[in-house]
Amino acid sequence: MINKNATNPAALRSRKALATALVSLLLNHPLKDIKIEDITRTAGLSRQTFYTNFSQKEDILEHALNELFLMFTGSLQSLPETINKMLAVYFEFWSGHKKFLSVLFDNQLSYIFAANNMYLFKNEFSFYAKNVSNSQEELPYLENYLAGLTFHMLRTWQQNDWNEDTEMIVQIACRLLKGDIFNGKEL
Repeated sequence: MINKNATNPAALRSRKALATALVSLLLNHPLKDIKIEDITRTAGLSRQTFYTNFSQKEDILEHALNELFLMFTGSLQSLPETINKMLAVYFEFWSGHKKFLSVLFDNQLSYIFAANNMYLFKNEFSFYAKNVSNSQEELPYLENYLAGLTFHMLRTWQQNDWNEDTEMIVQIACRLLKGDIFNGKEL
């Protein structure tokens, strides 16, 4: 949890340095083996600076992920008109952050991503669920469905070593949403 003013330039630099240091360490070590001392030494900061900004090392990753989600939503001039176009923009953005996602997912921290993704689809992207919803009761299910689909598509893509290109991932997601994959198959 971030304890200080989010606009303080020194705090912003410190948070960025701590996040960069932790991600760098995570490329070679599991999170459970990394000590706060390792993070601060790699970042060139004091232990006090760490505790001024964060309570625990997972908070660094949560902060970094929050920043990525803000970067993503901030990069959108407007919402794409269709779910298909939104999926293309969504997967294209996250394909540029594969290393960070792998660090999160490989360290059993996917719940941090899932929570942010849920927020995205219930708030920023609720437009898409509202456009296809038949009732108010259906809406939370559709928002959860979109958040779950996109999260699990990213997770599976990562588990498959990011082998498919972004266009193929978007096509699979669109086919799943349309139900095309199950056409002609007995359910």
